[in-house]
Amino acid sequence: MDRNSVIGLLLIGALLIGYTWYNRPSDAELAEQQRIQDSIATAQQDVELNVDAEPMPSDKMETDLAPSDTLGKDSLLMQQQEAEMQARYGIFAGVASGSEEFTHVETEKLKLKFSNKGGFPVYAELKNFTTYDSLPLVVISEKYSNMGVEFTYPSLGNLNTQEFYFKSSQGDISISGEEESSLVFSIDIPGRGTIKNVYHFTGDGYDFDYTTRFENLDGIVTAPEFKWELSALHSEKGIESERNNSTIFYKETDHGRDYLSETSDDDEIIEDENLEWIAFKQNFFSAILIGNESFGRGSVLKSNPYGEENDSLTQFYTANIPLVSNGDGVAFNGKFFIGPNDYKTLKVYGKELDKVINLGWGIFGWVNKYIVITIFDWLEQTGLSYGIIILILTLVIKLILSPLTFKNYMSSAKMRVLKPEIDELNEKHKDADPMKKQQATMDLYRKTGVSPFAGCIPMIIQLPILYAMFRFFPSSIQLRHEPFLWADDLSAYDSIMNLSFTIPFYGDHVSLFTLLMAASTMIYTIYNSNQMPTQSQPGMPNMKVIMYIFPVMMLFFFNNFASGLSYYYFLANLISIIQMVVIKNVFIDEDKIRAQIAENKKKKAKQGKSKFQKKLEEMAKQRGLNTK
Repeated sequence: MDRNSVIGLLLIGALLIGYTWYNRPSDAELAEQQRIQDSIATAQQDVELNVDAEPMPSDKMETDLAPSDTLGKDSLLMQQQEAEMQARYGIFAGVASGSEEFTHVETEKLKLKFSNKGGFPVYAELKNFTTYDSLPLVVISEKYSNMGVEFTYPSLGNLNTQEFYFKSSQGDISISGEEESSLVFSIDIPGRGTIKNVYHFTGDGYDFDYTTRFENLDGIVTAPEFKWELSALHSEKGIESERNNSTIFYKETDHGRDYLSETSDDDEIIEDENLEWIAFKQNFFSAILIGNESFGRGSVLKSNPYGEENDSLTQFYTANIPLVSNGDGVAFNGKFFIGPNDYKTLKVYGKELDKVINLGWGIFGWVNKYIVITIFDWLEQTGLSYGIIILILTLVIKLILSPLTFKNYMSSAKMRVLKPEIDELNEKHKDADPMKKQQATMDLYRKTGVSPFAGCIPMIIQLPILYAMFRFFPSSIQLRHEPFLWADDLSAYDSIMNLSFTIPFYGDHVSLFTLLMAASTMIYTIYNSNQMPTQSQPGMPNMKVIMYIFPVMMLFFFNNFASGLSYYYFLANLISIIQMVVIKNVFIDEDKIRAQIAENKKKKAKQGKSKFQKKLEEMAKQRGLNTK
């Protein structure tokens, strides 16, 4: 070490010693501190000994201290606190301390609560809805929500606006109808700039505009990032179903809507695209942040279901979203939506926001949006109970599908009439090459004019309807808390018996609608299989057995599902059974079918071989088989 370094260290040490000596407390201050500590110790002893003495008035205690000594002590303490705040917050030290105050905003549909500490909403309640237990429906809870903008102060590290005390532009707000009002939270940095959170409300909406601005703070506020954490409160009848329908939905620019896992911990880093919106989606309600312009890249989203041991919270959401400031200092410009997952309500916002409601992908979602919801909304205007509406909806859908149903049963009847000839062919060619057997079978179908696939096509066309209803009923907020017969909520499971134990994969209750659905499915399966016996191939499982096991599986699978869904499937089964009986006994005459098949054989014999049959024969010849 050279001489200059040694001298520098000695000077620094001397300065530290001098500073410590200069700021040391005086003898009077030391004596006063000792006196105060002795007084505190004596008071504590008096409390421990339960001394029943009258406490000294606070004004008397203050008069015991010399005014000049008290002021000096407070001044030193304040200087120390100011130095610590300055070291931690820099130019924001002046707004990093204060008292928390709240501003309440009430519209026709929302009750909101804003804190001046951070300038963000800390509470949101939907006025027109309640929980299953008739409590206020809280989407954002003050206890389980954190919201703020974090940024990097280059010389100090990361700071968050949650640590700053803003000034509110006005007091509580109450509006309705077409009335409008604004609320501004701001902090001013003397000689530098301002931070503002600006909100604009309308009296009849579920949304409100939100803008964050950093004005004249370039070089101090860098890399701003919106950080939001929220725990969803349990509000529905079945917490398990509620958890399984809650997660984060989001939309990337130039991409469709996507979402995280609904049943397990999941996270996603959006590196290559900007986000247009994110939704903390609960079962029937959502808190959504919508950008007028895209967010920055690099958003981090996390969703974590709470465990079974927690009976008050369903899902924990986290979103860290980079913000991009424009030339006017605007870091974010968009709006909050806090409201129901209602298709018509969300559809008006565009940007695929209605897809927060998972109505199914592809053709299944199309069926729900343009057929099922249209019919349901039309029936809803009648004012009938939702149980009757589901009944009428089922009848309308079955009526629309009745031509396909008739074609399916007619195909089954033709196959039933043709079955003896097919059995005869199978016996005749049981030891023959499979290709030759297939050729003979197809030749029989060609001659009789019967297609083995004619019954499959109507069933395939009906599958989108079946799956669409599977997605529609658990997602329909209109059914929420709507009773029918013994079910007190068509959007949740019904129960006629609560068990004192839990059956694995079944639950702790007995759903009557599920029992009825499973029983009707079994009856339909038995009746239908008797109309067209199935054949089991060697080495293949017996299809009848599988068909009979399926209703039992449904009994376990649907016990915790929405009772409206089980009720719909039960009605659909009943109508299908009635259709089957009527068509078989009124519209299908097997003698006429036999006559028609015989007539078809005569006509086809004159027409020669079809292209398909010629192709089969050519393939057989290539394998060295005699096709005569």
